[in-house]
Amino acid sequence: MKKTLIILATLLLLVPMAQAASTVHIKELYARDGDSCYRMGDYEGAIAIYEAVIADGFTSAELHYNLAGAYYRTDDMPRAILNYERALRLKPSMKDARENLELAQSKTVDHIDNLPQLFITRWINSLRTSVTPAAWRILWLILLALTTAAVLTVVLGRDTRLRRWALGIAVGVGILFLCSSAFLISSTHWRNAHSEAIVMQQSVAVKGSPENRSTDKMILHAGTRVHISESLSGWDKITIADGTSGWCPSDAIERI
Repeated sequence: MKKTLIILATLLLLVPMAQAASTVHIKELYARDGDSCYRMGDYEGAIAIYEAVIADGFTSAELHYNLAGAYYRTDDMPRAILNYERALRLKPSMKDARENLELAQSKTVDHIDNLPQLFITRWINSLRTSVTPAAWRILWLILLALTTAAVLTVVLGRDTRLRRWALGIAVGVGILFLCSSAFLISSTHWRNAHSEAIVMQQSVAVKGSPENRSTDKMILHAGTRVHISESLSGWDKITIADGTSGWCPSDAIERI
């Protein structure tokens, strides 16, 4: 009886897993239909298929990269930029996506200089955004294991020289462990916050306050990247690369 229950429990666990794997496989095959349309020059057809797959809950860096390429071919630069950015968020090491993003950005109206930053700030931001949380998690686990092993050697070891070496290693690796913990938290928060967005309307007036009668502070055009710091009643407070901030309607931008 007990063996029968164990077998039934195992089957109950395996069936949903098999169904999920089958669903993913079907969506991948459907996405390949989009690839076929793309290769034949049917970019509108490819866009329709890729968007349907994404709307159904399946996503990948390659899928967003192909979708971005299809939008680029149809001269829809805002959506091309949006999807290149999404591809890079999922896979920061995708060199082709980064190069094509820069090419698409060169075709937009707004060319905004970045606010000057200290080298250490640029370096920290680069590490946070160019390494995925999964990679930080692996490094974190390795450093945790090394720190634990070094501490145990210090506490339990009998050889004085070995314990001294272990203490030095424990301190050094422990510091790296704390740094990796901070980067893991920061990278995870950055990817989950979705506080970056792209202007989707041809032009949008950025206001001084979240109301239509407020004074215009600047005009932004399609494809410009902004940072969202606050949302209020259909308005988002945004900041552009040079540090200028203001309020724009939430439906004028789309989060990455």
